[in-house]
Amino acid sequence: MNPRRRQVRVPRCRMRTPWAVGLTALLLGAAAPAGAQRHLDLGGAPPPAVPPDTLRFSGRDGALDVHPPRIDEPKVRIDGRLDEAVWAQAAVLTGFTQYEPVEGRPATEDTEVRVFYSRDAIYFGILAYDRDPSGILARLGERDRAVFGDDWVRLMLDTFDDQRQAYVFYVNPLGLQTDGLWIEGIRTRPGSSVSIDFNPDFIWESDGRVTDRGWVAEVRIPYVSLRFREVPVQDWGVQVAREVKRRGFKQSWAPLTRNEASTLAQSGHLRGLRDIHPRRLIEVNPVVTGSRTGALEEGHFRRGGFDPEVGINGRVGVTRNLVFDATVNPDFSQVEADANRLTVNERFALFFPEKRAFFLEGTEVFRTPRNLVHTRQIADPVAGAKLTGKVGAFQVGYLGAVDQAPRTLFGGDRDALFNLLRIRRDVGSGSTVGLLYTDRTLASDAYNRVLAADARLLVHGRYTLTGQFGASWTAHEGGAATGFSPLLFAQLERSGRTFGFELKLDDVFPDFRTESGFIPRTGDTEVFASARHTTFGRPGALLERATAEVRFDGFWEHDAFWSGASPFEWEVEAQPTLNLRGDRSLSLILRSGYFRFSESAFGAYAVATPGGGSEPFALPPPLEHMLAVGFVPRLRISNQVQLNGRIFLREIPIFVEGSRGIELQAAPDLTLRPTTALQVQLQHTFSRIRRQRDDSVFSTSNLSRLRVQYQFGKALFARAIVQFDLEERDALEDPATGRALLIFGSPVAARRSGRFDGQFLVQYEPSPGTIFFLGYSRAEVGEHLGFDLGRLDPVEDGLFLKLSYLFRL
Repeated sequence: MNPRRRQVRVPRCRMRTPWAVGLTALLLGAAAPAGAQRHLDLGGAPPPAVPPDTLRFSGRDGALDVHPPRIDEPKVRIDGRLDEAVWAQAAVLTGFTQYEPVEGRPATEDTEVRVFYSRDAIYFGILAYDRDPSGILARLGERDRAVFGDDWVRLMLDTFDDQRQAYVFYVNPLGLQTDGLWIEGIRTRPGSSVSIDFNPDFIWESDGRVTDRGWVAEVRIPYVSLRFREVPVQDWGVQVAREVKRRGFKQSWAPLTRNEASTLAQSGHLRGLRDIHPRRLIEVNPVVTGSRTGALEEGHFRRGGFDPEVGINGRVGVTRNLVFDATVNPDFSQVEADANRLTVNERFALFFPEKRAFFLEGTEVFRTPRNLVHTRQIADPVAGAKLTGKVGAFQVGYLGAVDQAPRTLFGGDRDALFNLLRIRRDVGSGSTVGLLYTDRTLASDAYNRVLAADARLLVHGRYTLTGQFGASWTAHEGGAATGFSPLLFAQLERSGRTFGFELKLDDVFPDFRTESGFIPRTGDTEVFASARHTTFGRPGALLERATAEVRFDGFWEHDAFWSGASPFEWEVEAQPTLNLRGDRSLSLILRSGYFRFSESAFGAYAVATPGGGSEPFALPPPLEHMLAVGFVPRLRISNQVQLNGRIFLREIPIFVEGSRGIELQAAPDLTLRPTTALQVQLQHTFSRIRRQRDDSVFSTSNLSRLRVQYQFGKALFARAIVQFDLEERDALEDPATGRALLIFGSPVAARRSGRFDGQFLVQYEPSPGTIFFLGYSRAEVGEHLGFDLGRLDPVEDGLFLKLSYLFRL
């Protein structure tokens, strides 16, 4: 290390930092330029003492049973230094093995993780050695978001040692936190081996720093933030993973292979944890929110007065593993717009994830193979209560809420009452069976009820069989009702290092309804099949991994499928993917498809005649051999620049016309990190759809989004988001004659629209549940298809603030 270099002190954020002290420290902290992070030393503390060999456990050598020492009242300050004498008594996890991009190879960089426990917490000390510390990626960012652009270490604790669920704690070189729950069987994205629900937040401490030998981090996890068995001596599953971001290499302490379907079944163990008794969980979280909104009414833009709201949330540990949550007048504000998506040629409702804190607690209990619980259906709740936890081999959950959205939307005094009940039982090694009941009642004679059973079975290590069968019963106001309406789901997956496959059947009866979940397609039967083959390059080669995947996806009308008819929609896709050195990849997509229009979709259609009359609309013929080609690059240009995106040229159905279209879609996504504190993300989606019949333009869409965030410290940031949604669509034409289409006797004219959404937010969040933010949002619309705000009209704006503090008693 060059002593003449200026050392940059990065402000540390303890998770229970007092407001005034923490905020003052953050405001005084200065952000370093991107290149300065390599000189972080924060005082040059001496290297930690080395524990004896009897406390060293090499995962590569199969030493996966760890007996960490118990040290009561350890004098440890969580500052990312490991300079206390107690760390010399800790057990050490060593001997890491690479699992991505090529599993089974020795790790490129050495890692040591030290662990001991006390009567109220478990401690981890991380030494992530690096032969080139100048290449370590360590940036400030928002909790739960920024870690994955940096180097990181992931700690996983399977506290019930049941190989089904584990706590996950990520930390980057500056001690920034991300956490969640690893849940075997869930998919964060197609083809991913990561099964993490990042919605839950836990209170724990961490700090880190970059040194001239790599980076160091300290972690303290209090038992009150965890759930585990009530026995005198505990065994916990444990796994540690690390990513060296600039290389895209991931390594783990207990070796990981895709030849096993379960990741948690490959973990090591912390043995003999004795007499750990956390204090009872009691949390009180008062929340104060306020807003002043404006809207366009009768041609005039008017703003109302300031509207304050007060609410309170509470959590009580009924037992160590069973937690009761309640809320009165909860804060369900969203502080960031939903993800940008094109809607010009959509047939089904789009899914937007839950972001509201009360509903996110314990959400893993209510997961089923089909999405029969989607709490965004509870749109405007007055109050709610929830009980979640594990009792023996049973995981249980109940959620009740009163939703005043029907009163708000339709008037009157009717509220919707939601009751959701979930029971899941552990079976054998890693398998589960479960039962779910949901009930949404609007009035005494209007309800929607769903009862479903599900199972997930591990077979011979490699295979996973998942199934669900359920039914709905729905009654509408006025007496109309539908009885038993079933849903069926079955899936078989084979996991493997070089070869894997998936088979899936998803059948939904036409009258099936779930007003507590999200099933956008009903009356259809889907059959999906895919197969994957992977080969690996030599160590150090440009091509690290090559994967070829073939997929078939077909849809039948429910009755037609069971009578043996052909599908109305299908596609076959081949997708080769190349993973290149330096965390880069390129996917090529080749697709051929078929689509048959439904006569019922065009019942109100007619075709205009030259004399001013109309004639019946003729159902268009099926669209055969619809071809598509696409490219999906992921390019890490440098440590400061990342360029991702997708480019498609494809034939598609134009659903609203019943015609064949050709779409060109391009969606670049550029992320810039010029300093440790500044992040700029620019996304743009361009789509142009032409009619194949005459090459005329049916629609053109441009969706642009700029997101700029500056991090003053680990807990304080300012963010601005600007989004323009510009859309132009032609008048509807008959695909056979080119004449105007009439719907209910009227032509559908051409339209053009522009929409601007802007938002500015300042947020201070020293720990989950304790937060202050102040923000402003504005929306403008018009027919102008450009970025000139002067030619758009404001339709709504709002000033909003939130203040909450989590008291853990």
